[in-house]
Amino acid sequence: MSTDCKECSLASTCLPSAFEEGDRYKLDSIISSAKSYSRHQTVYRQADNFQALYVVKSGALKTYITNTKGNENITGFYLPGDFIGLESISKKHYLSTAQTLTPSLLCKVNYQELANMRKSTPSLSDWAINMFSHSLASGHDFFSCLSQHTAIARLATFLLVISKRMSRSEHYQMNFHLSMSRQDIAGYLGLANETTSRAFTRLVEKKCIQKRNKDIKIIDLTGLKQCSNLDSASF
Repeated sequence: MSTDCKECSLASTCLPSAFEEGDRYKLDSIISSAKSYSRHQTVYRQADNFQALYVVKSGALKTYITNTKGNENITGFYLPGDFIGLESISKKHYLSTAQTLTPSLLCKVNYQELANMRKSTPSLSDWAINMFSHSLASGHDFFSCLSQHTAIARLATFLLVISKRMSRSEHYQMNFHLSMSRQDIAGYLGLANETTSRAFTRLVEKKCIQKRNKDIKIIDLTGLKQCSNLDSASF
């Protein structure tokens, strides 16, 4: 197994966890060493031929589709531990453009090599099911945000989702930094910039959060959940 994988803090949930200790040398033919990307650098473009998945080792990214008028529609945000490109596997081309929001480290996973290895490594199937389940859960989070009728409910839901994803557990991370711009958040939530700004102000006034630029502190988790209008079971 490559030094990158051995020393990575994400190894327990990433591809190495699908292999027995003695089989982890096989990862060398699947995963390329982590590559550095600068802020706002494109990883792949919509309609490019699909060849690989990418794992976020550090940093943050967004994916977006470009409509016929040239406008960007944001389809997702990706944080450390997330796989990018899963939705494109069956189409053989990337369905969206992936771009970094911050300086990032990404590991490239050769999908064809990964698919070929499933026969000799049965445990890969269990790992793949968990990975796709995580991806579906992220899609559910997106629809949870958009299902809310008010701007404050959409934003509260979004902050709860990001908080839990940041913690990489069932708990909430009460202090976190938003890598995405307010404009990107607004686009993701289907809101105007000004509306998103007012929603942030209302959450601060309600003493649900404190906000300093892009740094968020949740000070009333129960209140934030109430603002989201979602059942407690959803989070």
